[in-house]
Amino acid sequence: MALPFILGLAVGAGAIVAYNKSDKLKKVAGSFLNKSKDVANNSLEKGKETVDEVKQTINATAECIKEKKEKAALEEKQEKIKKVEE
Repeated sequence: MALPFILGLAVGAGAIVAYNKSDKLKKVAGSFLNKSKDVANNSLEKGKETVDEVKQTINATAECIKEKKEKAALEEKQEKIKKVEE
């Protein structure tokens, strides 16, 4: 029976301490939130940069494939022309 009473005293004392130091708790919570915002913004920016890099890589790869196909088609036409001339 004494345990709930002691627990109640501890919770009450914690509430009083928290109330007395509320300004300090607000400052700590505010700085924590600001740091969280900065981290989130940095992560978002890095994510956007990564997406842009991936897009550029995909576009460059597509261009390379297109050039190789055109080159192969041109070489094939040249071989056909040589065979016709012979």
